Amino acid sequence: MDVTSIGDINVDIITSNIQDFPERDAQEIIDEIHISSGGCAANFAKASARLGLKTRFIGKLGKDILGDFVRKELGIENLDLKISTGTKTGVTIAITFLDHSRSFLTYPGSNSELTIEDIDFDLIQGGYVHIASFFLQGLRNDTKRILDYAHENGILTSFDTGFDPSGWSKKDVTLVRKILSDVDIFFPNLDEARAITGCDDCDEKEDVCEQLLLMGPEIIALKMGSKGSYICTEDERVSIPPTKLDVIDTTGAGDVFDASFIFGHSKGWDLKKIGRFSNTAAAISTTGFKT
Repeated sequence: MDVTSIGDINVDIITSNIQDFPERDAQEIIDEIHISSGGCAANFAKASARLGLKTRFIGKLGKDILGDFVRKELGIENLDLKISTGTKTGVTIAITFLDHSRSFLTYPGSNSELTIEDIDFDLIQGGYVHIASFFLQGLRNDTKRILDYAHENGILTSFDTGFDPSGWSKKDVTLVRKILSDVDIFFPNLDEARAITGCDDCDEKEDVCEQLLLMGPEIIALKMGSKGSYICTEDERVSIPPTKLDVIDTTGAGDVFDASFIFGHSKGWDLKKIGRFSNTAAAISTTGFKT
């Protein structure tokens, strides 16, 4: 293996773009609906495998028709699935709007049942271990154990919280800060970075990234959507402009960015090349519905 990804896996149901939510007791006809495998950790694994990295995914699915669909969707080259069985497969409904913003309805399903007892540590292999959406799965309080194991075995760690920080409690923020001490590469967006640092009024990307570096990560790769990305280490700061393409659906773009970043890092590229590659890959992923 080159990479092990651990975390959420589900079905994504994605709508075509609408102007607004329909009013209560009203109906709106949409042009298209798209169904695919989803979950940030699974999206990352799929993108990593398609980039050519031998990738292992560890997660949990229900033994149901949706779980069968996801397993079939992820039956691709370079991707080794190690999936335990839970009660019901998770589902996310992504409502997309004309301005490319999104709203989500998520049923975690078996993701919330994924615990440390489901993890065979001997299967955590490769140069990197990636953990995503830890708020949506039962591993959250044991995430540090996995990261410690990775470091003890010479494996680099990457982490993406993957959840709207408006729903975070003080306990959640404290837990994230604790986990960051064991993270090598951290992939926040600006809202998550502000929530973690407590710098709610920070408008400058540089400010929040400087504070995040003090919490332990070697690399902060700040994702800013249409504004590009900002990558920093103790010795280097790189602003990467966005790659502008016609956007259809942004679901999973952040996970593609993460996987592309790990791919570039594994090749020994400099931060500027990694950032440009990751931005472009993520942008390309928005030009159609996720497959």
